Amino acid sequence: MDLYEDCSYQEVYYWLDDDPGCKRALRGDITPSLRSLQQLNRLDLSGNYFMHKPIPKFLGAFRRLTYLNLSGAGFMGRVPDQLGNLSTLQHLDLSYNCHWGYNDINSTIPDWLGNIKNLKSLDLSSNSLCGSVPASIGNLSLLQHLILGSNNLNGMFPESIKRLKGLRDLDLYNNSLSLSEDDLANLSSLKYLVISYNSIYLNKSDDWIPPFQLNTLFMEFCQILPMPQFPKWLRTQTTLDELDLSNAGIKETIPNWLPSGLEYLDLSNNMIDGEIPQFFPKLKYLFLSNNSFSGNLSPRITNTMPSLQWFDLSMNNMSGEIPFSYCQLRYLEGLQLYENNLSGVVPNCWKDSSNLLLLDLSSNKLVGGVPDSLCNLQTLESLHLSHNNLSGPIPLCLKSCTELATLDLGHNNFIGNIPTWIGESLLSLKTLNLRSNAFNGSIPRLSSLPSLRILDLSNNNLSGMIPQSFGDFSALKSAPTYQCCYFNNNSLYVEDMWLFIKGSEIKYTTIRQLSMDTLIDLSNNYLSGNIPEELGNLHGLRSLNLSKNYLIGQIPWSIGGMKQLEVLDLSRNNLSGAIPSDLAALNFLDHLNLSYNNLSGRIPNGNQLQTFIDPSIYAGNPNLCGPPLIKNCTVNIAKANKEEQSEDSSKSRMETLWLYTSITLGFIIGFWATCGSLLLQQTWRTSYFRAIDNMFDKLYVMMVVTVAKYKRKL
Repeated sequence: MDLYEDCSYQEVYYWLDDDPGCKRALRGDITPSLRSLQQLNRLDLSGNYFMHKPIPKFLGAFRRLTYLNLSGAGFMGRVPDQLGNLSTLQHLDLSYNCHWGYNDINSTIPDWLGNIKNLKSLDLSSNSLCGSVPASIGNLSLLQHLILGSNNLNGMFPESIKRLKGLRDLDLYNNSLSLSEDDLANLSSLKYLVISYNSIYLNKSDDWIPPFQLNTLFMEFCQILPMPQFPKWLRTQTTLDELDLSNAGIKETIPNWLPSGLEYLDLSNNMIDGEIPQFFPKLKYLFLSNNSFSGNLSPRITNTMPSLQWFDLSMNNMSGEIPFSYCQLRYLEGLQLYENNLSGVVPNCWKDSSNLLLLDLSSNKLVGGVPDSLCNLQTLESLHLSHNNLSGPIPLCLKSCTELATLDLGHNNFIGNIPTWIGESLLSLKTLNLRSNAFNGSIPRLSSLPSLRILDLSNNNLSGMIPQSFGDFSALKSAPTYQCCYFNNNSLYVEDMWLFIKGSEIKYTTIRQLSMDTLIDLSNNYLSGNIPEELGNLHGLRSLNLSKNYLIGQIPWSIGGMKQLEVLDLSRNNLSGAIPSDLAALNFLDHLNLSYNNLSGRIPNGNQLQTFIDPSIYAGNPNLCGPPLIKNCTVNIAKANKEEQSEDSSKSRMETLWLYTSITLGFIIGFWATCGSLLLQQTWRTSYFRAIDNMFDKLYVMMVVTVAKYKRKL
């Protein structure tokens, strides 16, 4: 009986081969009834969350088990010795057992693993395993895949590795292991070798001929001795199609003897100079950033590398114009040429058949406007044109690029209003950077962008009020979540692109120097009015900069609810009133600037605010008092009370004076309004006195008649 268990997505299912239907489902924990399945030969608990519990010891009782996958299941603690009883096991995967805020499998590699003689695949990557690799690993004569990357292993790799003649894949990425040419002497079956971020030397002798023919070699951050140059033994690797020698300190030109069949080549972050290689007809991914390449871009790229999908030549010394032939690379998905000395215009030759996902031409000397042909790139997800000399308005046709997640046009000379269609059409937008241009008018409604996390409109000529709808950014209302083992640097904006190469995934990360992963920057404009209370709804915001505007009113108390806030800059406005005491509850606040406003009262203390001891934070607010300012609040308050009493007395005297003045003015105006009209108009005067005579006559007749009636009654 062959029973398979799949616990993907936090649900447990059991399937019999003759009954593919679901028999029962469990959530969150391993059911004790699992112990009764003694005939089990495949067990997959990967992708679950078992509440940081240890790996169950009873799993060692499944003596017929050939496949055990506990990858990413949330286990922690030591690997139980009972798993050493699984003598029939062929595949063991304990990788990625780590979760935010907790330790993972934080022990050494158990020595008893060498007793599982049938093991063909062993994956212990992305845990916190420490110590050395046990020599018993050499007993696994059938082992084909050994994955130990992203741990804390150290020391010399055991010589027993020489006995693993059937080993095809060896991944030691990001440890502190030492490996020599002698250790690899008998590994004739090796095809996949990843030794990046280790103390490994595989170039001690120029005449070394490896016993293997590799398909993949990753040596990132490996020291190449005795000279920082391309290892000569690479000329023997005729089957090599993936090569990573980035961050290796290489100082020579690219030799023409590198394997011509390469499909993936990463030589970034070295000191390589000379010309761009043109002898890799099968190349799909070429990363040459941060080197010393110079000269013009070759227009022959469509002939020499027609299959190119990703080309990164950023941070070099390239000059001249961008050839139109780059638009003709039909498979191109990413083009990164930022931080060079390129001039001319952005090529206006892009076709709607293009597969381009990322275009980064920032930090060059490009002029002109955004070409209309860019609007043909329906697949474009990221457009970076910042730090150039581009001008004109943002073209209307760009609204058709509905997949855009990043629009970076900062530090140019763009003019006009910020288009309203950005908030209506670019609904996938996560980053909008329009800083340091010449945009004017009011801020359009952007809160309809459900994924927007970075908004930088600073250093423009924007006016009007901050829209209350800014409090409706749904992506900023909650704190950001991160996957286990992946940490974003808060000083950088990280943009990940996943590359699919030969069925495997490689994450290529582009790092852009922005402030935070969640940011609103409206500084240095002409904005006026109050700060909207609704901004306090953005509980996931990390940086808020409204400095150098004309904002008035008080600092909203709701800002105290922005618990993730790390940067708050409200300086150089016309804000008044007291500093909200709730700011002390912002435990992550690292930068605060309230200078040059009209704030008054005592500076709140306690919690995070106590760490801000620089008085310049509050400079330019003469009515503030208390630490870190030298002004004493007691004296300041007494003076304020005295000034208030004097102000009340003065106010009372002014009110009395205004009362008598108004009575006098009223009498004078009324008197002359009546008498003046009689003196100036004869007809008015005749009518007035005639009316008075008639009134007196009527009163006299009424009085005589009344007296006569009274006498008759008597």
